[in-house]
Amino acid sequence: MDYETRLNVLTGFVEHRLYILNALSSVIDQKNESLRHKHTDDVEYMTSLMDKPVSKLSKFSDCVWNFNKDYPNAARNVQGAKLRINFSKYTAIPIFVLTEIKIIFELALLNNSIFKVQKKEGKGRSKKTLKANSLITSFERGLTFINEIFKQASHELGYEFVQEKIQTFSDITPELYSRAAENYDRVKDVALDKFFTYLRSPASVKYVFEKPIAYVELNSLKWKKRANIDKEKKDQVLPDLVFESLSKMASFIIVDFLSAIGASAKISDSNSLERFDTSNHLSWANQERVTHEILNAYIAIRLGTKGYSTSFVTNMVESYNWMLNKDSNVMGGLTLRKALKKRGYKLDNLREYFNLVTYACTYLVGQYTGMRPSELSEVRVQNCSCLVQSDGVWLIESTVKKHKDEVSTGLFDDKWVAIPIVKDAILAASYISKIKVSPYLVSNVDTVKPGSSPQSMDSKGIAHQMNNFISQLLGKNVANEIKFNPYMLRHTLTYQLFRAEVGLPLISFQLKHFVDSVSNYTSTGSTSLVTLGYGDIGDMLSKDGNRKGDKKSLRRAAELEAIKTAHNPNGTYYGGKAYEHKKGLIKTFNGYMAEGYTEDEVYEAMVDQGVAVVYMGQGLCYGNRQEEYDSSLPCIGSLRCNPARCKQAVVTIKHAPKWREVYTLNKVNLNKPEYSQNRDQILAAMNEAKVVLESLGEEVEL
Repeated sequence: MDYETRLNVLTGFVEHRLYILNALSSVIDQKNESLRHKHTDDVEYMTSLMDKPVSKLSKFSDCVWNFNKDYPNAARNVQGAKLRINFSKYTAIPIFVLTEIKIIFELALLNNSIFKVQKKEGKGRSKKTLKANSLITSFERGLTFINEIFKQASHELGYEFVQEKIQTFSDITPELYSRAAENYDRVKDVALDKFFTYLRSPASVKYVFEKPIAYVELNSLKWKKRANIDKEKKDQVLPDLVFESLSKMASFIIVDFLSAIGASAKISDSNSLERFDTSNHLSWANQERVTHEILNAYIAIRLGTKGYSTSFVTNMVESYNWMLNKDSNVMGGLTLRKALKKRGYKLDNLREYFNLVTYACTYLVGQYTGMRPSELSEVRVQNCSCLVQSDGVWLIESTVKKHKDEVSTGLFDDKWVAIPIVKDAILAASYISKIKVSPYLVSNVDTVKPGSSPQSMDSKGIAHQMNNFISQLLGKNVANEIKFNPYMLRHTLTYQLFRAEVGLPLISFQLKHFVDSVSNYTSTGSTSLVTLGYGDIGDMLSKDGNRKGDKKSLRRAAELEAIKTAHNPNGTYYGGKAYEHKKGLIKTFNGYMAEGYTEDEVYEAMVDQGVAVVYMGQGLCYGNRQEEYDSSLPCIGSLRCNPARCKQAVVTIKHAPKWREVYTLNKVNLNKPEYSQNRDQILAAMNEAKVVLESLGEEVEL
């Protein structure tokens, strides 16, 4: 059945609704020949409606509509249940009401523009399709709420009365909404609002209901669970210290691995390698005695044990003499396993280590590209084939499986900037891919069986691996508290960019590279002739389907953090003006609180007044110091004054990451021959930063 025929059947529903209502309610006995003759047109219409296909697997009358075959290339996190809607789950809803909703669902699926207000008179109806999974999310929310309406109505009024008196959606009266809201087990969210937007549309009145349904302001109801957008979205962000720790540790794991297997010359992020070498952190690779030789032996063991042929294994690895049999082929998996054990290696430990490298690769690519989970799962790392260069900037190419009908901008769409550590993560993942015989960055850590097709992992798989990663590095308690989900990486990147825009120092060393690289990329004209600022990148990352509230709430959360950093009367401050600054804040807040305001209400008011949008730099300065070079000061990187020396300065705990960077960068250079003549200055800079950090209560890594 072609598009026009399907659309005409659906838009003709309103002409036959009374007959269908009676037929589905068994008022008309369709076996009665006289009635069948009298209602021939209605019978033919109802037959064509019920037999009409809605997908390649389902017809209109089916209880379950399955769209999986219609989207064979759907992202892994969409395949399966997200492309099915089961109407039989909503047992309290009368069958005719379900039929009305089915009509609206398919109309929206065939041509979503029907539900949009036409701006110009006489303009033809343009066709705009919508993916089934997008609709299913909203309609499942709506059907659950409507089911609750009928459950509560039946409880109060009796099942028989409800089935007789509330047979169509337009029979539902406003008072029935209230009791349902109080007992609705899900969080009232934007998906439910979107569902009611469809039902209240003039198109639904015209083609389905005949008259408008009762209007109820959903936000005025007393919901059992209501989404707190600001808090909910803030909870979708990794805490600052977790973000910083994971970024640093993942970077160290990657460069440590590449260095251990003899790929130091290929490392792009030489700064991270220097930082790791000068840190006191134990080498994960050294702990497991991993080398290029052991990596290849381990690959051979995994492949041989899984059943791959000797020739396949020999072509896959770089073999060493002790790995070969008398025929100069790589030994079988079990034999090689015994040989490795004799050398003192524990295979379970090696497996855990290579899994850790895998997780670090996934984290860094996800955290510093802004990819959605569905896009992340499509990245192919075999031979680093996903990396391309454009105007001197390295990019990752993946497969976009969202917003296909939109014009590509070339940023956060089909290509993503690969900063040096992300390039290194792709390189490391290319080695790990040989262990798994899978080209995907994100895939099961087990080796793919011979003859089987490798599969990428969906959102649940990504979440599982990242929870393991967080547990290994920061402990299970932290992982349980965070409750990681894959969109956290994208939201965290957005949030950190907004933090930078409102003046809070960049937490991560890698984030600075991200900002510089993206600005460099976009300035070439791929997206905009204007170099992007922090917030503009954040805005682009926030444009994520129906998550239109993200940008506002994440930006607001960043502004609120900036307020609490600089204006918290209970905060930690250091510097010449610290005492005076805090004293003034205490006086101000005592005045507001004496008038009945809470501390949080004062902060919120400051955000509303735009107080947060102020550049704070590395501290607050109450003087008029100019950004001039002062030869009397030691070289302290990007800092021009130090609160330990300046009577006008104030520095807060949130500025500690920048001072840690000053300490770390100078420590990296301390013993380099090319900086030997500046050793005294470098030590002075480290001591300056150490004083600030310790005054803020921070531990300093010597």
